[in-house]
Amino acid sequence: MSHEIYLSLPALCQNIALSAYGMNLYNQRFKGPIPIPYNQLGSPFAKPTKSDIAQQTQRLHKLLTHCQKYVPYYEPFLKSIDITNITAENLDAYLPKLTKKMILNCPDEFISRAPEYDKKKLLKLNTSGSSGTPLTLFASHEARRINYKYYEQALNEFGCTYHSKSTTFAGRILYKNPGNSPARFDFFNNTQYLSSYFISPATIHSYIDALNKWQPNFIDAYPSALTELCSLAIQNNAKVTFKPKVVLTSSESLSPYARNIIESFFDAPVLDHYGCTEMAISAFSHKGKYFVPATYAAVEMEHAFDNVYSIITTGLLNFAMPLLRYEIGDLAIKSFPDCNYVFDSIEGRTDDVIVTPEGNRIGRMDPAFKGIEGVEQAQIIQKTIDTLNVLIKLNVDNSSFNEALLIANIKTRTSSNMKVHIFYVEKIEKTKNGKLKSVISEL
Repeated sequence: MSHEIYLSLPALCQNIALSAYGMNLYNQRFKGPIPIPYNQLGSPFAKPTKSDIAQQTQRLHKLLTHCQKYVPYYEPFLKSIDITNITAENLDAYLPKLTKKMILNCPDEFISRAPEYDKKKLLKLNTSGSSGTPLTLFASHEARRINYKYYEQALNEFGCTYHSKSTTFAGRILYKNPGNSPARFDFFNNTQYLSSYFISPATIHSYIDALNKWQPNFIDAYPSALTELCSLAIQNNAKVTFKPKVVLTSSESLSPYARNIIESFFDAPVLDHYGCTEMAISAFSHKGKYFVPATYAAVEMEHAFDNVYSIITTGLLNFAMPLLRYEIGDLAIKSFPDCNYVFDSIEGRTDDVIVTPEGNRIGRMDPAFKGIEGVEQAQIIQKTIDTLNVLIKLNVDNSSFNEALLIANIKTRTSSNMKVHIFYVEKIEKTKNGKLKSVISEL
C-alpha cells in the first residue's frame, strides 16, 4: 500500500493497515531461530565479563571465517590468515578502517556470496542519510531477530516486553490532519502511534488526552519530540494521569535538559538507546553510562581530541553484509580508558563538531547552556571558521534568559575570537526524518 493511499483512508482503516504492518514487523523481528548463545543474554547494564569476551571471540572467528570464504571485499585481507590469531583487540593489524564512502564505492563487494544469503531474500535497509549520505544495506533475518532480542532484553529490565502497552511518537506522517484524534493504533503489537509532526499549542491537549486514555507501560520517541510535548504540556497545564515504567529515547543525542524534563513530566526513568540501521553497534544508558554488549559488536575507540573518541565497530550479527572495523561517524565521550564498551555520552557525528579559529575541535556544546534559563530548544550552526549562528527557541518562562551570558559561555567553550550571533526563532527545523540536530557544521 502506498503512503498516499494510506493517508486517504479513514482512521479505522488506517489502524487496520498499521496493525497488519505491525504483525509483519513482529514476525520479522521475533519469529524464527537465533543462535543458542543469544537466547540467554547477560545484564545490558554491565561491563563485559570473561564469558562475554569468550563468546565475542568465538562469534568473531566465525564471522571472519565466513568473510574469508564468501565476502569479496575482505578476501584479499584475510587470505591465508590464521583466523584463530585474531581478536577484537588486534583486529586493526589485519583489516583497514571501513568508511561509508568505501561501502558506497562498491556495495556489492560487501554482500556475502554464501548460498544461504540469496540477495533477493535478504532484508533491504536504508540509513536515514542524516550525515548527508544515505546508504542501502542488506541484512539477514537472523541478524534482525538477534538485534531485537537485545531491545526486548532492555525492556525486560523495566518489567516490559515488546507487546506491552506502548506509545510510539512516530517520525513520519500518520495522517494529513490529526484533528481531535491524533492517535492511531497497531492493535497487534498493543502500540499507540502519535505523530511528532503535529505537536503544537493547538494540539497539545488532544495529545495528552490520547496518552491518558491509552496509559502506556512504556513510551518510545525521539528526545526532541518528547521535549516539545512536555514543555507545551507544562505551559498549558496539561498533565498525564499515568506513570509509565520507562521512557525509551533514541536516534538523537539526549541532552541533560531533555532527560530532566522528560523524567520529571512522566515521573519515569529515561532509557536512552544508541544504535544504527547497520546493526553495527547498540548501547543502552544506565546511571549516566552507555553499555555496549561485547556479544553484539567488537568496539574500538580511536582518540579524536580531549576525552572524545571516534567509534570504530565490527558488528557481529549480520553475516549477509558484514561491516568490519566500520568507522560509523559518531563521537563518544568516555572516562574509562581501559574499556571500549562503556562510555559517558554520544556527542554527535564527527562532521558535526565545532572547529575554532585556532584549529581546536569542540565536540560537546551542552556545557555552554548550563545555568542558562528560558531556553526550550537550541541549535548551533557553524557558518565559517570564526562564526557561529545560534538559533534559540525560548520557552514561555523566558524572562530570566541571559543572552550575554550565553554568548560568553560559548566563547569560553570555543574561542574568544569566535563571533557568536543569536537568532530567536519560533521553530527549529528538524531533518526530513523528524530528528533535531543540536550542532550543524557548514564548513
